[in-house]
Amino acid sequence: MGQNLVIDRRITRTKLAIRNALVSLIEEKGFDDLSVSEIAIKANINRGTFYLHYKDKFDLLEQTGAEVLQDLENIFRHAKSLRIADFISTDQPFPITVELLEYVKENEALVRVLFGLGGGIAFRAKLRKVVENTLKLGFLAGLKEENFLVPREFLVSYLLHAHFGVVQSWLENGCKESPQEMAQILSRLSLDGPFRATGLDLNNS
Repeated sequence: MGQNLVIDRRITRTKLAIRNALVSLIEEKGFDDLSVSEIAIKANINRGTFYLHYKDKFDLLEQTGAEVLQDLENIFRHAKSLRIADFISTDQPFPITVELLEYVKENEALVRVLFGLGGGIAFRAKLRKVVENTLKLGFLAGLKEENFLVPREFLVSYLLHAHFGVVQSWLENGCKESPQEMAQILSRLSLDGPFRATGLDLNNS
């Protein structure tokens, strides 16, 4: 039992070193130009150790993306119990948004790489699908569609791309704002809309 625990920890440390090397090298030179040898050197392991865990650099990238998606899906599960009406008049961010942005902040370099070109089209498509399902089955699930002012599909698309854009901008600028501040920004944009967020009083304009 104790021996297995030691081995498991060693494997975890090795895979973390490989993942950190991947992220560092993608930020340095991009994914297309890096090799397994460079990843191994950066991670301070030999090529044989790398191939014990991954088939090639593409498998490493895919597994890394899958692990991040699983982490995010675990957080998104909390959205099913969220009632938007509870936050409309409070000016408080959604707790799940704070939790998601804390994860992004803690894994800033990794998420920035996966969000950007380094993660590939497949990762971004899978992430969009996860968020889209969360919006449909979580945030919007309890709302009557006949009350919507716009078709559901366009509402989901707007929320999806608007949030992605804001988070990507936050990442590109070095995550200077705290997760709490960013969650507040996203909450105000979502609940008040972009024009009201400028300070305009739309009722008297």
